Amino acid sequence: MNANLSSMGKINIIADENISGLEYFEKLAIVSKVSGRSLSSEIIQNADALLVRSVSNVNESLLNNSSIKFIASATSGIDHVDVNYLQENNIQFAHAPGSNANSVVQYVFASFAFLSKKYDFDWRELSIGIIGAGKVGGLLADYLDKLNIDCVIYDPFLGESHPHSDKFVSFEKVLEQDLFSVHTPLTKEGPYPTWHLFNEKVIEALNKGSIMINTSRGAVFDNQTLHSKYKNKSWKCVLDVWENEPDIFLPLLNQVDIGTSHIAGYSYEGKEQGTAQIYQAFVDYFELDEAQTYPINNENKLLKFANSDSELNQINQAILAAYPIEYDYKKLLELDVDIPTSSFDGLRKNYPLRREFQYYRLDYSSITSNAEKTLRCLGFN
Repeated sequence: MNANLSSMGKINIIADENISGLEYFEKLAIVSKVSGRSLSSEIIQNADALLVRSVSNVNESLLNNSSIKFIASATSGIDHVDVNYLQENNIQFAHAPGSNANSVVQYVFASFAFLSKKYDFDWRELSIGIIGAGKVGGLLADYLDKLNIDCVIYDPFLGESHPHSDKFVSFEKVLEQDLFSVHTPLTKEGPYPTWHLFNEKVIEALNKGSIMINTSRGAVFDNQTLHSKYKNKSWKCVLDVWENEPDIFLPLLNQVDIGTSHIAGYSYEGKEQGTAQIYQAFVDYFELDEAQTYPINNENKLLKFANSDSELNQINQAILAAYPIEYDYKKLLELDVDIPTSSFDGLRKNYPLRREFQYYRLDYSSITSNAEKTLRCLGFN
């Protein structure tokens, strides 16, 4: 059911201060910006709408006795939202499924390139497993198909109608691959809960030298167990997400090959598309016919990078020139819990502009045709 409050005065919005593009909501409503982790029932009591990210728990405790009619999360995941409570109380909900999928997948490819350079292997020759084939995992499988790289997928919730159903295998089979990338929501109930999916039994059984990437939710891995078993297995590990964020387990950070501050989906395009989706849902719900279309900058520019005679190095160098993922790791290693701007949340709030591969034009005149084909498949112009 839609709601038109325009005849009753301005709509009041409480919004997480780290959502991009709030200035476009300010043209339509009164927007009060707050820290997403500090939301309380007192803060939102007189608001009509609430805009959040994944750091805010939206539930009965927060919403009881409020006048909130519309809630939107500028995220793909919704494990931080009690959707059943919203439905039962006739509160409209919107989120942004798939908005940052491309950003996360490009983070995964940047991880491939970084590890490939560090350990001198060709990531195109690895056997790859995907755990969770929703918006992100499914898109990763699409890219691997374009690159003619075989993969297998574990997702017990998806059936034969999925475009990659021919790749579906058991959880155990995925863990046998050289590399596996995790893209599941965080759930604690149901037939296939993902909280501590990687528990002591699973972690102990992982192959020595396994390459694992987690960009889903931190608690999918038991971080304490991963740390305690790490040195005996010599894993290669990339973690963008952690248990108990922002109070992450620092001993594990010092073991991984790449550790970042939950920013895999933080490209300019990912954040803007997330805002665009919830902006449109807000406009539709409150019937704001005068609202403009949310703008996204789609310009591009030439990317210059040091070239190499090796085809693989040409590919890796282009990827890492577009997204130097090691920089994000170094910033997290410098984390100082006593200095807000360099804390885990501070790194997210002050995250520098990162554009996706399609923003960049490459000079293909000095690279091999196979390298060009791979980079074009990844989205470079």
